Amino acid sequence: MSPSLAALCCLQAWEQGAAIPGGIAFERLLRRIALDHSPASLARIDTFLDALRTARRPQREVFLAERASLNLLDLLAFHVGDVIGRALRCAPEWQSREPVASASGQHPAQGFEQSLACSFPGAAIPPGEYAPLAPICDRLFGTRRDDGVAARAGALLPAALRGSTRPLAGAPAFGYPLRLQDALARCSPQQRADLEPVPPAPAARQALPSSFAAAPEVLRCGRPAWGAVVQADETLARPRAEGGGLADVVYDPRGRAPAAALDEVAQVLSALQARPVAEPGLPEFSAWLAGAGPAACGLDVPAVISPYPLKIAATWMAHRHLPGGMLAQRSFPVVTSKAHPGVVLLLPAPLWPAPLLQAWAS
Repeated sequence: MSPSLAALCCLQAWEQGAAIPGGIAFERLLRRIALDHSPASLARIDTFLDALRTARRPQREVFLAERASLNLLDLLAFHVGDVIGRALRCAPEWQSREPVASASGQHPAQGFEQSLACSFPGAAIPPGEYAPLAPICDRLFGTRRDDGVAARAGALLPAALRGSTRPLAGAPAFGYPLRLQDALARCSPQQRADLEPVPPAPAARQALPSSFAAAPEVLRCGRPAWGAVVQADETLARPRAEGGGLADVVYDPRGRAPAAALDEVAQVLSALQARPVAEPGLPEFSAWLAGAGPAACGLDVPAVISPYPLKIAATWMAHRHLPGGMLAQRSFPVVTSKAHPGVVLLLPAPLWPAPLLQAWAS
C-alpha cells in the first residue's frame, strides 16, 4: 500500500476506533491527548512523547523493532502531516524512502527518521518536503525539550493558526488555487458553452444518461478533486481536437484522497479488469469487472482493495477539455457534487490553474 493511501486508512481507523494490524503502542495513553486536528494537538504530541520518554526510557533499537511501536510513530506522523495540510488547505501527498540497513544487522535501519515525508502540491505557499518522523523521534529518544513537533511543524502553519485550539476542517486533496464558481463567472457565454461535455455518439449518451443530464449542475455547483483512470477508450491516448471517449474513473466523493492514492487503486482495479474473477459477495463489482453490467455510477471500491471509501464512475472525456487534446497521465482533476454522488466530470483544461498545467506538461 502506498504511503498516501496508508495515511488515509490509518487516520480513518484511528478516528473510528477500528483495529490496526499490529496494534498501536500506548494506545490508551494516546487517546487521552485528543488528536483533534487542531494546531494545539501538535504540542500535546510533544507532551505525550515527553511522558513516554520519562516513564519508559525507550531505547531506539528496541522500540523500532516492534510493529505496534512503528504503528504509533506512523500514526503520529500522519496526524502531523494532516494538521499541516488542513492549515494550508491542501491534503498531503506522502512519499516513503527505504532506510539503509546497518552493516551489522544488529541495529535498526539508519535513516528511519527521514523514511516518511510529505509534500503539499498545489498549496498557495508550498512549504516543501517535510519529514515529521524526525522531530517525533528526536523528542522521544533525545533529551532536548526546547525543540519538537510543535516548534518544527508549527513553523509551517500560517501564523494566525499556530497554537489554535480549534479543530481544522478536512483539507481538500486538490490544493491548487481554483475557485470554480468564480472561474466560471469570468467566462463568456460562448466559453461556458465550450465547457459543456461535447455531445457524443448516441451509444455513449445512452450509456451515461444521468451523467449528461447532471453535467451542467455538477460543473456549476461542484468542487474540484482528483480522479484516476482505471480504463479508457483508446482514442483518448491520441491527441485530437474534437470528439472524445468513455473512461472509468476512481475518485473520493469527499475530495480528500490525493492523486498518488487514487493512482494506486486505479492500477489495482485495472489489473483486476484484465483478469476478472467473480466475487459472490460483490455481484455489482464482479459484473463491472467483467464488463457485463451497466456503466459504473458511484460503485463502491471493495474495502479489501481500499479500506478508505472510494468510488468508481464512468464519464465522458472530450479531447478539447484535455491539455494537448489527449489523456497523458493516469490522474487528473475532476469535479464532483454532493447532489450527484455517482457523477464525476473531467475538469475542463481551460479552467486549470497555471501551476497545474505546468505540472501536467512536465
